[in-house]
Amino acid sequence: MVSGTTRFLDSNIFIYVLSGDPAFSAKSLKILLEFEEGREEGWTSTLVLSQVFSYLKRRRKFEAVDKFYEYLNSSPISVTQTTREDLEAAKALKEKLRLNWDMWDDLVIASQMSRLGITEIHSADSDFDKISGIKRVF
Repeated sequence: MVSGTTRFLDSNIFIYVLSGDPAFSAKSLKILLEFEEGREEGWTSTLVLSQVFSYLKRRRKFEAVDKFYEYLNSSPISVTQTTREDLEAAKALKEKLRLNWDMWDDLVIASQMSRLGITEIHSADSDFDKISGIKRVF
């Protein structure tokens, strides 16, 4: 039984752990452990997973691809599909907040969060601070 808050996970949390980032891997691992221990309910999306797999592929970290895939199969983190409606909502959000398309993926994630009723995201990406209704936790 989850007793904590429901939060969305951005790709950088996974990437910091998988890459052993010297500045942020320990902090990101602690975030993932919150979900493993049931203190938080976690969600991510197929868009985020694609970002992680693409990052690992570009860096030729193929052993990490296998580790990440194994982690996902045993993880308590739920995954939502990226839908056409998410893309439409992201476009509307971009226009409403007068943001640029360079935030496309963040806007799609924000739209997914809204669809799921989630207002907090674990992310090091400060662009989320520009999106009203989202609280970034890192």
